[in-house]
This record gives sequence, structure tokens and C-alpha cells, in this order.
Amino acid sequence: MKTSLTVATAVGAALLMGAGTAAARPAAPSPAPAVATTVAAAPQAAAAGCYLAVYTPWKENVSPTGVSDHARGKYRTVNNCSGWYNTALLQYHRWDGWNRIAGTEWVGNRGMSYLQWKCQGKGTFTYRTKGSVRGGSPARVGWATSSERRFTC
Repeated sequence: MKTSLTVATAVGAALLMGAGTAAARPAAPSPAPAVATTVAAAPQAAAAGCYLAVYTPWKENVSPTGVSDHARGKYRTVNNCSGWYNTALLQYHRWDGWNRIAGTEWVGNRGMSYLQWKCQGKGTFTYRTKGSVRGGSPARVGWATSSERRFTC
């Protein structure tokens, strides 16, 4: 079962005044990765906010070998994200801390897709999905980190 976290960002006057707000809160577990619950952080965000949902990674067989050989995560943008800059990526934890998994990054302002890494034979790690939302400037106005999941590839 996959769990999603959402990021809601305030828009309009709040952003122009430098008062961009965001909140991340775990949603109820969803039966499939395509389902997520979004929560508005501020009343302004409810009308025109851009939401980024990130999901807890899982292990999945995406090849004909019959072996669960990929670590997968998911992101999803919701609402009016055309004026925003969103990022999402997979990370794993080793003895030296959290590391990004090269080749799993996504940058854009629309969409829903899977981030994946062929991890067969790499060992046992703890995985998570991270995402951020930026609007109009380099300042990050919202972010989310999924729940962590440990598995062997």
C-alpha cells in the first residue's frame, strides 16, 4: 500500500507579499498509487493553488524476468501548475546519509508519472521520494518528503 504526502502552495497576493505558505500532511493510505488526497494550506490556495503529491517508494517487477527489480516512486501535480516550477526525485539512505538516485529526477509544471531505478543486486536500502514547488522566484515555497520504506533489491 502506498501513502502520499501533499504540498499545497499559496498563490496570488500571498506570494507577491512574500508570505507563501505550505503544509505537508500524510493522507490516508491509498489502495493504488494513482490515488492521493490533497490538502490546502491556506484559503488562497484552494482556488488556484498548485499541489505536488509524492508517494512512498515501493519495489516492483517492471521487466519480463519475473524478479522485483525496480525501486519506484510517484509524483503528481494537481490544479493550476503552469506558472510553477516543480521537482521530484527518488533518494536512498546509506551509512553516509541520504543520496539522490541519479536519473530519477523530474522537473516541470504538469504531470503524473513514476520515478524508477533498476536496483537489482544493489543491496538493502531505505527509500523515499522528495518533491518541491517553487513559484516566480528561486525561493522554495513548498516541499514534501514521502514516508520511508526499506527493502532489498
